[in-house]
Amino acid sequence: MPARKLEITFADGHTASVQPTLEDRLKFEQTLRKNKGWGPLADNALKLEPFMAWSAARRAGITELTWEEFTTGATAALDVQAERDDAGDSSLEVEGLGEGTPTEESNTSPSSSD
Repeated sequence: MPARKLEITFADGHTASVQPTLEDRLKFEQTLRKNKGWGPLADNALKLEPFMAWSAARRAGITELTWEEFTTGATAALDVQAERDDAGDSSLEVEGLGEGTPTEESNTSPSSSD
């Protein structure tokens, strides 16, 4: 299964959807090895998705920003997040789920003791 698509919101407000690949993951690992100051992979969990998004965007020609420009200052991306895969996908819905469930407030609590 391929990595989930990532949506980048750039500093100017425009968004772009990118598909990270194995190449982007490997590039992150190589970058960690070159930049010892970043520390081990375990200390860089928050950098992984933004890095893969940036790498995929550069590879696709969507941006020419350097990593520094992508992450700091006036040109820094505002957000990177995984795209939701349930948009328009009804395969996760279960017909009838929740039907017959009371919607009124109950006067009794299963945890109350009398």
